[in-house]
Amino acid sequence: MTTELTPVLTACHIDKYFGRGGARQHRKQVLFDVSVDVYPGECLAVIGGSGSGKSTLTRIMLGLESADSGTVSYNGHPLPVANLRRESGLVFQDPFSSLDPRWRVSQSVAEPLRIQRRDLSRVEIDNRACAALRTVGLDPTIFADRFPIDLSGGQAQRVAIARAIVNEPKIILADEPMSAIDVAARLQILDAFATIRETWRDMAMIIVSHDLGIVQHVADRVLVLHDGHVEEYGPTEQVLASPASDYTRQLIDAATL
Repeated sequence: MTTELTPVLTACHIDKYFGRGGARQHRKQVLFDVSVDVYPGECLAVIGGSGSGKSTLTRIMLGLESADSGTVSYNGHPLPVANLRRESGLVFQDPFSSLDPRWRVSQSVAEPLRIQRRDLSRVEIDNRACAALRTVGLDPTIFADRFPIDLSGGQAQRVAIARAIVNEPKIILADEPMSAIDVAARLQILDAFATIRETWRDMAMIIVSHDLGIVQHVADRVLVLHDGHVEEYGPTEQVLASPASDYTRQLIDAATL
């Protein structure tokens, strides 16, 4: 990603502690001096094993959690930024957690528009929700009236992705979006992410994962975290071809590349 662009999201020297008590020596540090930029139109993969701090870091970057030290800025403005929540979309590991079981698919996908875009008519909202479903490979004539209970895990995750993109946010955060889904469904979700990137070329994407085999298909750059420390940070092709640390080599060996 060219450095001539201005980062849409920047985290600088982030430290994070967990645990009770005011004294840091009595708490567990989970992030150590982590810095990262995310540029418009790029996909950044944040990679690491369980407990590496990757989900904590990305939550801090989107203002969902606070850092103990360091700064985060959105379009050059320090957090909190009022419109960051409106201009970001979230995709979680368990898609059913973000879908109300009482709502049809069309209602769930359209909800962000109903809340944030009061200027749109009902017809416009319905049309945008249907377009979002098509973007992720789901025919609205088949899926719009279904309930979450009628969906497979892969279908539910694609509905969750459609819901995240329906408002055309500036940033998408996908936290382990494929870890609980079978291989065939993973390929469909990878296709959905590729279509999203082709459709909205300025939309930044952060994918949190432990699997380098997945992110090689969509990520421009990779940040590798290990026990809260940055192991590697650079272009995906470079990191995969010439890993600088033993930990990254272990991740590559464990993935199906």
